[in-house]
Amino acid sequence: MTNSASDRSASPFSAIDLGRVTGGANLDFAAIRQQAQGYCPATVARYGNVNPASVTRPVAQRMASDCLTEMGPFKAAFARGPIQSAIDHAFPR
Repeated sequence: MTNSASDRSASPFSAIDLGRVTGGANLDFAAIRQQAQGYCPATVARYGNVNPASVTRPVAQRMASDCLTEMGPFKAAFARGPIQSAIDHAFPR
């Protein structure tokens, strides 16, 4: 196997490809915001201007914690598992 410049080729990315690059995780933040809006609107508003490319696992955990707190203990009990699973999937350890 050779490792020369002629073996490597760059392919252009489309605007759609670049729009899905988010903090190292391939997430659709617009869909996440839309889904969360009904359960934790204050949290969605608070984080509405966050650049998706700056979201890391600790930031996602903080957003989730704020949303779960806003939901209250009953709804949060049902949402905590799915939210944590989504974070674990997006930001593997």
